[in-house]
Amino acid sequence: EIHIEGIGSSGAFKRARVLDQTKFDELFLNGNISQEQYAAADMYLGLMSISGCFIKSPNLGAQGSRSNPRDTAGAMASKIIAISSARSRLRDAGEHCLVAVEACVGMNADVNLNDLRIGLNALVRYFHI
Repeated sequence: EIHIEGIGSSGAFKRARVLDQTKFDELFLNGNISQEQYAAADMYLGLMSISGCFIKSPNLGAQGSRSNPRDTAGAMASKIIAISSARSRLRDAGEHCLVAVEACVGMNADVNLNDLRIGLNALVRYFHI
């Protein structure tokens, strides 16, 4: 979301201010994480989205579709696999690092910056950034 605001007393000049940055955007813009760490956080957020870490609204329009429980379990397993290797690399860096990265990237929470950096560095190596 962007808010346009006037600059100066007359307001003749305008600037755009981003209102809905992620926590890791803020950390990068303030110089608290590196460009490589930022890229790793963004890639991990993508994996979190693919793997179904975020709650989705139910599809109420799909009246006629019936899925086999085995098909559903297979789809869930393939989603979990998408993030499992990266998550294992984070866990190897330390449980605190895993929690810091997932809380910051997934929930926009304030976390221990040292734990976050260590976790993001593990992801930088994992993603070969």
